[in-house]
Amino acid sequence: MSWLGPPLDQDQRDVVEVVARVLADVSPGDTDALALARKNLADLGLWTVGVPEELGGGGAGWSTTALVIERLSRTAPELGIACAHAHAAALALGGSAHGELLAGLHTADTELVIVESAAPHVVLRRQATRVDGRIDRLDAFTLDEAGVVVLGDSAVLLAPSALRVESRQRTTGLDSFQTAAVAVDGRPGDDVVTLSAPASLVRAQMLGGTAAVAAGIAGAAFDAAAAYARSRHQFGGPISALPAVRRLLEDQALRTANLLRALFADAPDPLGATAIAREGCDAALSVADAALQVHGGYGYLKEYPVERFVRDAVSLGASLGTSSLVSILQI
Repeated sequence: MSWLGPPLDQDQRDVVEVVARVLADVSPGDTDALALARKNLADLGLWTVGVPEELGGGGAGWSTTALVIERLSRTAPELGIACAHAHAAALALGGSAHGELLAGLHTADTELVIVESAAPHVVLRRQATRVDGRIDRLDAFTLDEAGVVVLGDSAVLLAPSALRVESRQRTTGLDSFQTAAVAVDGRPGDDVVTLSAPASLVRAQMLGGTAAVAAGIAGAAFDAAAAYARSRHQFGGPISALPAVRRLLEDQALRTANLLRALFADAPDPLGATAIAREGCDAALSVADAALQVHGGYGYLKEYPVERFVRDAVSLGASLGTSSLVSILQI
């Protein structure tokens, strides 16, 4: 796999090699392999590598955290998304009051999904004795067992007992996830808990992770396009020698490199994370679409990975939506 981002130190290069070994036999859609990969990553301390040490995580800096998520997302963006949400959820849970849930995040036995209360597909009503409403799109590996952290002015934890799957949904990409419309009916206490962590920090972590997922999709799509252009021969040579194809590859390499440079520049803050997440989703779709063009008609066949990259990029952008920017501007 190519790397178009800033130089990596030795520890980060070692992380890249370890992640590659864990994912060597993993393919998108293989739910058993993805579950085993999550457990293996957790055993190695990489699933929550960037969670602060005082919360039981690895305490790694942002660049290493983003690198892990980016590498996971090249093979299966669903892994990268779940890893990003695990990091954000750990920040949301905070200290010892939620020690059992935190432990489950670190071992990849607990799945918590971050959603925005201002998103168009989220309609929740909070009353004195209950929280009810709907989440019309919830993506998770274990939909029947996943909890939800809702971000608004504060962070609120909805336990699985507060959620009821109403109807399964079809999506364009991210095929390894289960996706459904979910009814919410919970009462304060065991079902619904208001968390003390600032929602803005949790949001920044989630959006930064989303940008890293987008970078992984873009990097994998560029690699696939470049490899195909070198191997496909027309007019007496590889199509990578054709000026139009070469220019297309150069443009998408530059876009991928710019995304990685911005992603690794600083730890995410609320407003900057929104910008980089939106730019990341745009870049992932642009690079994946260019890879499809390089492949020509073959790109639409499932024998080649680029059609999946396009679908995953579309679904990633749809899951982000526009509400995150609205929410941050309301802080």
